Amino acid sequence: MLRLIWSIGFLLGTLAIEAQEVPLIRRFPPKVYGGQNQNWSLTQSPAGWIYAGNNSGVLAFDGARWRLYSLPEGQTVRAVAAAPDGRIFCGGFAEFGYWQADSTGHMTYCTLSKNVRADHIDREEIWHILVTEQFVLFQSFSTLYKYDYRHTPVVLRPPGAIMFAQQVHGRVLLPVIGRGLYELLPDHTFRFISGSEPLANAIVQFLVPGPEGAIWAGTADAGIFELRKGTCRPWTHPLNAVFKKSQLNKAVSLRDGGWAIGTILQGVYVLDKKQNLRFHLHRENGLQNNTVLALLNDRSGHLWIGLDRGLDLVALQNPIVFYTDLVGRIGSVYAAAQWQGRLYLGTNQGLFAQKNGSFQLVEGTQGQVWELLVAAGELLCGHNSGTFAVRGETALRLSEITGGWCTIAVPNRSDLLLQSTYTGLVLYERPPQGSWRVLSRIEGFSEPLRKIAFDSAGSLWGVHPNRGLYRLRLSTDLRQVLEYRLFRQGDAGLPFDYALDLTRIGKQLVLNAQMVPLAIRDSAGHTVFQPLASSGLRQKWLCDTGNGFLYTDGNSVVWQTTESAYTIAVALVPGYERAEQLRPGEYLFCLEDGYARLHLQQLAAYRPEPAPVQLQYVETTRRRLPAYSPELQLSYAENDLTVVLGAPAFEHPPRFRWRLEGPSAAAASWQEKAEITLDNLEPGAYTLHIETDTGGAPAVLTFHVQPPWYRTRWAFGAYALLLLSALFFFEKISQNRLRRQRERLEAEKQQELANQRLAAERERFSLELANKNRELSNAALSLVRKNEVLLHLREQLHQSANDPNALRKLIREIDRHLDSEHDWALFEAAFNEVHDDFFRRLMTAYPQLTPGDLRLAAYLKLNLSSKEIAPLLNISVRGVENKRYRLRRKLGLPEEANLTEFILHF
Repeated sequence: MLRLIWSIGFLLGTLAIEAQEVPLIRRFPPKVYGGQNQNWSLTQSPAGWIYAGNNSGVLAFDGARWRLYSLPEGQTVRAVAAAPDGRIFCGGFAEFGYWQADSTGHMTYCTLSKNVRADHIDREEIWHILVTEQFVLFQSFSTLYKYDYRHTPVVLRPPGAIMFAQQVHGRVLLPVIGRGLYELLPDHTFRFISGSEPLANAIVQFLVPGPEGAIWAGTADAGIFELRKGTCRPWTHPLNAVFKKSQLNKAVSLRDGGWAIGTILQGVYVLDKKQNLRFHLHRENGLQNNTVLALLNDRSGHLWIGLDRGLDLVALQNPIVFYTDLVGRIGSVYAAAQWQGRLYLGTNQGLFAQKNGSFQLVEGTQGQVWELLVAAGELLCGHNSGTFAVRGETALRLSEITGGWCTIAVPNRSDLLLQSTYTGLVLYERPPQGSWRVLSRIEGFSEPLRKIAFDSAGSLWGVHPNRGLYRLRLSTDLRQVLEYRLFRQGDAGLPFDYALDLTRIGKQLVLNAQMVPLAIRDSAGHTVFQPLASSGLRQKWLCDTGNGFLYTDGNSVVWQTTESAYTIAVALVPGYERAEQLRPGEYLFCLEDGYARLHLQQLAAYRPEPAPVQLQYVETTRRRLPAYSPELQLSYAENDLTVVLGAPAFEHPPRFRWRLEGPSAAAASWQEKAEITLDNLEPGAYTLHIETDTGGAPAVLTFHVQPPWYRTRWAFGAYALLLLSALFFFEKISQNRLRRQRERLEAEKQQELANQRLAAERERFSLELANKNRELSNAALSLVRKNEVLLHLREQLHQSANDPNALRKLIREIDRHLDSEHDWALFEAAFNEVHDDFFRRLMTAYPQLTPGDLRLAAYLKLNLSSKEIAPLLNISVRGVENKRYRLRRKLGLPEEANLTEFILHF
C-alpha cells in the first residue's frame, strides 16, 4: 500500500510539469533545415556532423548550415547510420546504400540494393540500420541485409516479423514479434534469448543497456521490461505506469550513465544514472512536437530529437536551465526573487509564486510587476498599481502610488528605502520590530524615474523612462529635492539621451546609453561620462557578480571576469534586460517567454567539447577545390573565391573571424556567416587564418593566385622581345624615313638651287637683254642726236658763210649741246636701276649735297678716275679735283680718308 501511495505521488509530481526547468533547447523547424516535417533517424559522422533521415532525403548539418541529399527516386529516408570510415548509410523504399564525400566535399550516392538478389526487395522499405565494427545491418520488418563493407549484402531471413535490431553489451539482439528476443550469430543463424518470452505479446520498440548489466526492452503499450540474468520482468519504477500510456518509441543510453526515452504522445523523459527523472521535455516546455521518432546522444553528450515535425537539440551538458512558457500562462518575466525557499516571478501579468512544481498567481497582484526586492527579510513588489509586501501566497498593499519602478537602500540608513514611481519619489521606513511602510513623498520633484541610484558623493541619479538623465540633491532629512539637473544629449559628453539605464558595477555607477556603457565621474567639480567599452562594441552592463559582471550584446549575455569571458545563450526582454541574483553565484535571466537560471561556478567549470574550424572546400567561378591541399594554385581568372566553413558545435551557431595575409590583405570580425568571400585578389601568395568561438583549433589555408597571362614571366619576355622588335622596326622605319626625307630635301634643295640658278640666269639674261636694248636705244638716240647736231651744224655752216659772227654762234651751239641735261637723265635712269636707293640714302645722310655733288658721287660710285670724269662734266681735271675736295668737306671726311672708297662702300 505504501508503495502504491508513493507511486501515485510520483505520478502526480511528474504530471505537474508546468514549472519544470529544462536544459537549453535549440529548435530546428523544417523551414530552417530545408526538408519536410518528419525525421525518422539520426546519426553523427566521425567528423562530428549530424545526419537525419527525412521525408525529403538525408539532411546533413555541419554546425553552420544544413544540406539535403535526395535518393535517386526521391524516396523518404527512414534510416541513416554513420560508419567509422565516414560513409553515411541510408535506406528507404526499395533502396539502400551509402553516401560518400570526395575531397571537395561533394557527396555521391552508391547503391547496394541493386546488386542484391532477393524476393520482394523492390517492395520492401528499410526502416533501420545497425552499424557495427564488422558489418552493417539493413532491415525491413521482414528481412535483414548484412553488408561486410566490401561485398554484396547477404540476405538473412529471421524467424518472423521483426522490430529494430540493436547491439547491446556486444550482442546483436533482434525482437521477433510473437516470439521474443533473438541473437544474430556470426554464422548468420538466430538464437532465441531464454527468458524473453514475456515480450512475445508486445511490440518491442527499443533495446538499450540497463543498469548493472541489465537490458531494457521498451514496448509500445506495456512500458519497459528489464531483462536480467535470464529473467524478464516489467520495470519496477513508478514512471513505468506513465510509459504504458505514452506509447514508447525510442530510447538511448546517455554518455553520463542516464537514459533518454522518447514517446509518441508525451515527448522525451530524461533519467539520470540512478533512474531518477531529470527532465520531461514536451511541447509546452520547449519541444516543437510531442511525437518522438528518433534519438541521438552526440559526442558532446547532448541529445538530438527527431520529431514528427522538426528537429530539436537538448544541451544536456550545459549548466543553464530554462523555464519556457510557450502557452502564455505567466507572460514575460521582468523581475525575480528567491525568498523563504520559494521562487517568485514578476511578469507583465502579475506576481507568481512557485508551489508544488508550478507557478500560481499571488492574489491581488494582477498586472505589470516592475520589481521584486528582498529588504530586511521582507519581499517587496513594485507594481503598476502600487507597492506590495508579499506574505507567502498573499500580498499586502503598502502604497497606492502607481508605478513602483525602482527601490534602493538609503546610504548609511538601514531603516530607509527610496523608491522611484510614475509621479516622483517616495520614502519608506521600517520601524524597529515593524514592517516597511510609506513615510512620505519627496517634495520638489514629480518626474517619473525608471531607475535610480546614489553615487559616492550622495547625489541621486535617475533615468527618465523615455528621455533624459537627472541628478538630484536631496535635503538632509530626505523629504525634499533641493535642486536637480537634467542631462540631455551632448551635455558633459553624453552621447545619447534616449533609452537610458543605470546599474552599479563594484563601486562604479554605470549609465547604459543605447548599448554604450558609460562611467559617471566627477572631474574638477564637473560631471563627465566616460565610455567603458571599446569603440564599436554594443554592450549593456547588467549587474556586478563579485568577481566580474554580466552584460548583454543584444543577442546573448556574457559573464566577464578578469580571466575570461563566458557566453550565455539567452536573449533578454528588449529594453528591460534584467539579470536577478537569487543566491550567491546563482542568477535568473528574465525572458519574454519565461526565464533562464544558471550558477556561474557551474558555467566556469563547463568545458564543452572544442569544435575545430573545418575547411570544407574552396569554390571559384570555375571549379570546386579541396581546402586541405598543401597550397592551392589558382589562375588569375579564379581570383574571386569563396571558402566554405563548418564547426560541429551545436548549442548555438558558431561564429568565425578571419585574417588574410598577402598582397590583398584583409580581415573580418566575428560573424555567423560560415563562408568567406574574397574578391579581386591581386596575384601572389596568401595565407588565410580562420578562428571560431567554439574553442576549437584554428584553420590555415594557403593558396597562390597566379598572375594573368599578360603578367607572367613568359609574357614579360615576350613583351621585351616585342619591344625590342618594335624599337628595331621603328628605328629602321625612322632611318628610312629620314633617308627619304634627306633625299627629298636634297632633291628639293637641288631643285630650288636649279630654279634659283635658272631664275638668276633668266634675270641676268633679262637684265642683259634690257641693258642691250637700252644701250641700243641709247646708241640709236645718240646717233640720232649726233646726226641732228651734225645736220644742224652743216646748215649753220652754210648759212654762216658770209656771216662774220657765225663762228661764235657755232661755238655756242656746241656748248649748248655739251651742257645738255638729256644725256644726264639717261645716265641717271640707268644708274638707278643698278643702285636704286643710292641717291636717296646719300641725300638722307647728307641733305646739303647739290645735284652736281650727286653727279660726281655717281661717277665715283662707278670707280671712275678724275681724268675719266672730266669730259663727262665738261671741265678740266683740275676742276674735277676741286669738286672732289668740296664733296669731301661736305661729307665730313678726314684728310687721310679715301673719298672713292667711302662712296663705293656707302
